Amino acid sequence: MAYREYSDRIGGINHWLFAQKEFNHLISRSFRDENYSKVINGSGLIKDQQKYPKGYQEMIIPELKKRADFFKEIPALKDINPASSRVLTVLVGDKDDPKVAASRSYVGMKSATTKLSGLSSMVEEFPSTISQSELYEKLNKWNNDNSISILMFQLPFGGKAGEIIDTTMLCNRINITKDGDGLNQVTLGLMSLGADRYFDCCTPSGMLDLASVFLVRERGSRLRPDGIASFAGLEVLVAGRSEIVGEPLFNILKRFDATTLGPLHTKSGSGGKADKETQLKIYTELSKRADIIFSCMGFHPYNIHTGTEYFFTSDMIKEECLIIDASTSFRKDGQKPYGDFDPSTRAKAAAYTLETGGVGPATVTRLVHQGWRGMLYQNIDKVRKALINNKSSVISTFTGLLASYAKASEADAKDNALKLYERAINHDSHPVHAVDALEAVFPRLMEY
Repeated sequence: MAYREYSDRIGGINHWLFAQKEFNHLISRSFRDENYSKVINGSGLIKDQQKYPKGYQEMIIPELKKRADFFKEIPALKDINPASSRVLTVLVGDKDDPKVAASRSYVGMKSATTKLSGLSSMVEEFPSTISQSELYEKLNKWNNDNSISILMFQLPFGGKAGEIIDTTMLCNRINITKDGDGLNQVTLGLMSLGADRYFDCCTPSGMLDLASVFLVRERGSRLRPDGIASFAGLEVLVAGRSEIVGEPLFNILKRFDATTLGPLHTKSGSGGKADKETQLKIYTELSKRADIIFSCMGFHPYNIHTGTEYFFTSDMIKEECLIIDASTSFRKDGQKPYGDFDPSTRAKAAAYTLETGGVGPATVTRLVHQGWRGMLYQNIDKVRKALINNKSSVISTFTGLLASYAKASEADAKDNALKLYERAINHDSHPVHAVDALEAVFPRLMEY
């Protein structure tokens, strides 16, 4: 078959990640006094001196630090100081408000992980009495502060602010060149359309990364030039339709050649009526077909089963399906985290994520990584200069990625690689192409 020219994004960090022999997404470990196997490892934590295979976060964050330290070895990038680039998180809520306690803990985790990557963390905290106009004024200042690589609001807000402030309008005022959490609706729209954009929503991106490693390594799927597995030939169910997880995930999967099912939601199969029997039938028919289930339902009022609060039960899933569960909600005693899948589903699954240590760390890692990329966007002329100075390495890297994906010779892919290189260095092209290219070629530069 003749070589078919590729024109989508090419590069990123995933090609490096998937090539690392020490990175293994599957893990056998104890968790809440139970032993689990086939767990997709988002964190790679070490507890009680028992070492587990390295996970997604434990590989990516130190690699970003290594690359940040290596800037001084690249003439075009030597003046970039990652430690001066800040990832800003804005927390609104009173310190004694239990509703923001989880948010405060999450912000602390993001801050610590940011520092490990070589960047600086910045947290702005405001009481629940702050007004919308005051936040607009602050946001205008942050949007124009070149030392801030990305900024995000930790939602939901607590207290009175959570009731009166229109956070959608607020997030739509975030400069899209700094919208590292994908909260601006312009970012959401561009991601869903597959258009050029600065950032993606962090949670669906982390979910795709975890699934991609499994598909490439365990199922032999081809790795696309943009670093995501091809989902061709797979039926993929998205459960949940939230604006920043379910909806963009559903739309982006179509571009990765998946046969998409869903997204499931509260009205699926109901015909507009509270017909739980019909709903359960529709839910089950779809979920039993799925080779992969991406779930982000969260705490919900479905109550479609007797005897369990989980949405998916063992009889609803296919043997050897892949489960990527982004839900973590606290029910009953408020202490134990619950996902969307009853634990009985794990025996049937080929692999799965747990409520903690899976999608959560992958999301935080993605967010920090986007802060790192935000720093490069703010120095895009230097990035393009670095690519020009290393033209042969960039074209060679692109040629290899394209040939591998197309199952073609490098001679067939070389002209395509040259076109994509020219796009990356072109000042009129979107900066994402230059940043993707630099991330792809970084390992080769660090070998010299």
